[in-house]
Amino acid sequence: YTLSLHDALPILYGSLSKMEKDGLISFIKEEEKRKIYQITSLGREVLELEKKRIERLYNNMKEEHQ
Repeated sequence: YTLSLHDALPILYGSLSKMEKDGLISFIKEEEKRKIYQITSLGREVLELEKKRIERLYNNMKEEHQ
């Protein structure tokens, strides 16, 4: 299954809206119909936690398949 840009946009906009509502990103400005967002300090914390979680998953998978 291939997801077209037309089909993906509502998903992307919904994700941006949820991240903004959750305080992970903040709206900065709009330029030529494009919205510019910036990651917040909370967003950076969550990003670091998620990176560590994914690293642990990857390392566990590597260990299981050796």
